[in-house]
Amino acid sequence: MIEAVLRATPLFWPGALLSALAGLLCSRRLGRRLGAHPLAAFLLVLALGGIATFTLLPDINSHYLDSLRYAEGGYTAQWHAPRLAELTSVNQNSLNVALFVPLGVAVAHIRPGKAAAWSAVAAAALPFGIEATQYAVPWLLRAADLQDIVDNLLGLALGLFAGHVLGLVARAAAPLRRARNGPPRGSLGAAAQPGP
Repeated sequence: MIEAVLRATPLFWPGALLSALAGLLCSRRLGRRLGAHPLAAFLLVLALGGIATFTLLPDINSHYLDSLRYAEGGYTAQWHAPRLAELTSVNQNSLNVALFVPLGVAVAHIRPGKAAAWSAVAAAALPFGIEATQYAVPWLLRAADLQDIVDNLLGLALGLFAGHVLGLVARAAAPLRRARNGPPRGSLGAAAQPGP
């Protein structure tokens, strides 16, 4: 299944490389602007690049991929909540969910405030924009599908949850790490020793 999707998206590797390069070039500046660690900003750019590469590039092998919903033109309005069996095997649903998990993790690491709120709203709106584009631009050879929106939003929610859990774990581990390593050299703690 993954091989079939990669064959249908021949520009995936160049897209991934360009996304990684863009992330490296702007991660510090974007991180400062969003109040996020540069690694979270890098992940944000990489995730957006991956989403664009997988969803908005033409599907050159659509007539060969009979098992994929997007191989058929048009619009599909049917949807269901993905079952656990679907999410734990490699299929169209699980790949659509996995595609948005990194975006959710990155958005969860933006410092709370306006930037975080707008980023979360934009991330939640992204699946709707993608499906609208697929519907409006038929030469992409992709079918707009309500199920894709459901899967993408589930992936975003799982990513947000995982990102918040990782943040809690990192904050809980920070005092333990500081206690084990002692105060940094040249800190006030070391300088406040009383003289003879």
